[in-house]
Formats: sequence, structure tokens, C-alpha cells
Amino acid sequence: MVRTRREFVQIGLAAAAFASVSPAAGFAAEMDLTSKDLYKFVFDLRFPASVAAAREAARAGVPTHGIHGGVTELWYHDLYFAWKKGPAAIAGMTRKDSLFCLELLARDAGLRLRSSRELEGLVSWAIGPKDWTPRGYKLATRREPDFNARLRFHGSAV
Repeated sequence: MVRTRREFVQIGLAAAAFASVSPAAGFAAEMDLTSKDLYKFVFDLRFPASVAAAREAARAGVPTHGIHGGVTELWYHDLYFAWKKGPAAIAGMTRKDSLFCLELLARDAGLRLRSSRELEGLVSWAIGPKDWTPRGYKLATRREPDFNARLRFHGSAV
């Protein structure tokens, strides 16, 4: 579908307006992000609220990385090497499936999901070492289920 310049601008303005009134848009500001706390902020380019949170993180000096739903590129070109050097805390706003993949990959590096909260179909989250408390986050209060239970929950055969 070919769009006119006017339609393109209207869509952009509507997305910006949505992000500015969205509760998720203020997420990064309430996290008290600092660049020394986080290695990277991961966000999903498909969702205006996630992009708005990434802008806030970038303003706070946190490096950001945009995904289009999948984390494969981020893992193979960045996180794998960063986590080989040592534990590096990350945070983000993505869909549940992206967080699930990152959470599993993080376990191999000795990292755990430290906080998560659902917002408008997205999840704001922080992954870090067991002794790390993300500033401005409430720690996850749920008990971490064993790995097999987690696989059953997501519909995989055990």
C-alpha cells in the first residue's frame, strides 16, 4: 500500500500521541535508569510504548537495542559475548515471548529475572545477577518455577 506524505505524518503523530498518554511511556523514567546499572535496554520497535521507554533510557545514558520481536540477532552479535566476559544486567520492554527467550539465555550466564511487570500487552523487566537489585524496580515476588514447569507452562513437551 502506497501512502502519501500526509498519511505518513498523520500516522506518526497518532503514534506519538499514543505513546505520550500511555502509562507504559513513563516506565523508563520511573525505573531510575543509569548507565552504570545496565549494560543495555532492549525494546521492541513494533510498539510505540516500548520505543518511548527506550528513548527515556537513552536520555539516561543507557545503551539501547531495538528488536522486531525476535532476540536472535541481539544474542548472536552482542549478549553472548558480553555475558561470556561476565554478568551484565539488562532491562527492557518487550512481549512475553522475547522475555522468555532472554530469560532462558541469561540462566547460562548466571543471571535471573529480577523484576517484571505487564503493561498494555508488553512486559517491562530487568535481568541481572542474584545479588543485583535494579533501582526503581520492585523485585519479582513470584517463586521461580523449576525449568520443567516453565516449559510445560509455555506448551512445550517435557
